Amino acid sequence: METWFVKSVIATLSVTPTFIAIPFFKARGIDPLIFLVWYFLGSAAGVAAFTAAGGKTETLLPDIGPLLAIFAIGLVCGSMANGNLFQAVGIAPNPGLPPVIYATASMIVFLLSIILFRYFPDLFKPVSAEPLRLAGIVITLFGLYLLSGGRLGLDSRGG
Repeated sequence: METWFVKSVIATLSVTPTFIAIPFFKARGIDPLIFLVWYFLGSAAGVAAFTAAGGKTETLLPDIGPLLAIFAIGLVCGSMANGNLFQAVGIAPNPGLPPVIYATASMIVFLLSIILFRYFPDLFKPVSAEPLRLAGIVITLFGLYLLSGGRLGLDSRGG
């Protein structure tokens, strides 16, 4: 099995308790955005500790240009994505629904990666664009949609 796949499975299993915890704490008076702040502070501290334990402390602080770019992406994209996701999980009828919708980002990333490499090969690495991989993503996302309670609209009773 490829390393990226194993790490993806571990990430999926690791984030699952987070999505269960958001509505649990919301019901006890902790706003999802407050949960998000402390969750990411804990995540950042944990990742920094793992990185340092691996002997890579010098990589924790990149040069100022990339550092500011990463910070800006987190400030704008990360806060919008995660703030809205955590709020949605807190109010959704099932905490599994928002992550399913969020997972459709994989399709966008897949397609953009192909386009970006094609037009900017010096900036982006080659990507695998096999039609079967695309079909696999589509089928997986469709399956997640159905598992989360999505409907096909085939109910003749109008429900």
